[in-house]
Amino acid sequence: MTAKRPRWDLAARRAALRSVPLFGLLATAEIEQILGHTVLQRVARGTLLLRQGDPPSGMLVILQGSVRVTATAADGREVTFGVLGAGEFLGEISLLDGAHRTADVTTLEDCVLLVVEHAGFLGLIRNNPDLLLKLVAELCRRLRRANLAYEDLALLDLPTRIGKLLLGLPQQTTPAGRRVSFRLSQADLGRLAGGSREKVNRQIRLWEKQGVIARERGHLVILRPESLGAPSA
Repeated sequence: MTAKRPRWDLAARRAALRSVPLFGLLATAEIEQILGHTVLQRVARGTLLLRQGDPPSGMLVILQGSVRVTATAADGREVTFGVLGAGEFLGEISLLDGAHRTADVTTLEDCVLLVVEHAGFLGLIRNNPDLLLKLVAELCRRLRRANLAYEDLALLDLPTRIGKLLLGLPQQTTPAGRRVSFRLSQADLGRLAGGSREKVNRQIRLWEKQGVIARERGHLVILRPESLGAPSA
């Protein structure tokens, strides 16, 4: 039986915005102000949502699904800055400075997004210094994460990068182990970890033989997290 798709009516959008840490402490009138400047958007898995260098088009709040944020390094390799899921937001830098997008964003699952228009959000932060401070703190956190991503690509071997990636993805605790919340193909893992599909597939199979990870209905399950990232034999 097909799962019932959530209805994102006004009440559901309001509750979703309340769950976003950036907006959680806003007054009711301020939440309504944001909602008045939003558009609901549904995007299929594998869609290039934002492209590095594109002009700004608003901030995106993820209501459902997950995306990966990447950029191209000077040597041509793709660097993954992170995976964002429900309750997180993106596109805020271009929203603030009006400049071009700083990264590519691709959907890892079917996503439901709220697009917050430029004018509505800027008007809100001009009158809410606490919101601005929270936004600056989030920008600093993401800058640190981007710096670590570049360091990982330069200094860590592929098995260590894959292990670190898997441990950092959203997970659910199950009787079998820590289940990655969404399905990832070998190609997805390769792009996220900065390695070829073939090499990633070889490492995943090795970990399966060693009992480090398992597969469950298309999801990866981490059985022995302490073993991830160790150099392979």
